[in-house]
Amino acid sequence: MTPPVLEVQDLSISFGGLKAVAGFGLTLRPGALEGLIGPNGAGKTTVFNLLSGVYTADSGRFVLDGADLRGFSAYRISHAGIARTFQNIRVFSHLTVLENVLVGFHQSIRYGYWDAFLLTGRFRNDEAAMEQQALALLERVGLASRAGDNARDLPYGDQRRLEIARALATHPKVLLLDEPAAGLNTVEKEQLMGLIAKIRDEFKVAILVIEHDMKLVMGICERITVLDHGEVIATGTPKEIQSNPKVIEAYLGVS
Repeated sequence: MTPPVLEVQDLSISFGGLKAVAGFGLTLRPGALEGLIGPNGAGKTTVFNLLSGVYTADSGRFVLDGADLRGFSAYRISHAGIARTFQNIRVFSHLTVLENVLVGFHQSIRYGYWDAFLLTGRFRNDEAAMEQQALALLERVGLASRAGDNARDLPYGDQRRLEIARALATHPKVLLLDEPAAGLNTVEKEQLMGLIAKIRDEFKVAILVIEHDMKLVMGICERITVLDHGEVIATGTPKEIQSNPKVIEAYLGVS
């Protein structure tokens, strides 16, 4: 069996005595497409914050390709290969669409300070190469024609796509998508489902999705982990999750 790209073991964190996440575990294999669901306040985004370095876990570990990243800074975790998007869109509104994606390439820059200051051939070549790669990413998410527009002028759904393109610019091994369908209409959600599957296949990246839209989760995810009050209550295929009594009681059965 293929070794996991990400293995999370017994990850826990408390805030002021409140256990936000308790003993969370997850195994993601290369190219996996999995979901993380649960009621509001279940701890889903806290898990993403732990895995991306926003928070540091009180205990446990998460290992990416053999390296335990617990305690690493957000920058080092991103550099190691974990990228994410956010529930509340975070694009650089004053930058163009293209410039937003170029920001994602900053950690792979090879030229030095003096190259940039003197505008050396290495600087110009690297900048040109990054721009071509950024345009290719925008093409993949359907935003190439908006490359020169300000990010703030994009419709809400396109800003979601821009966030995904910027995350892909970091060359991730694992991509964390936090409620990517939030605020989208039915047509946009259908398009997003296709885009996420396409990204997994084209980039060979493992994807973990937090999402409240059950049609989207059940339609694209191969396995799903369910959180309730910070604890995993079920893990399985979409079919298994839909028929799990604990899940129905905690989440799916709530109107």
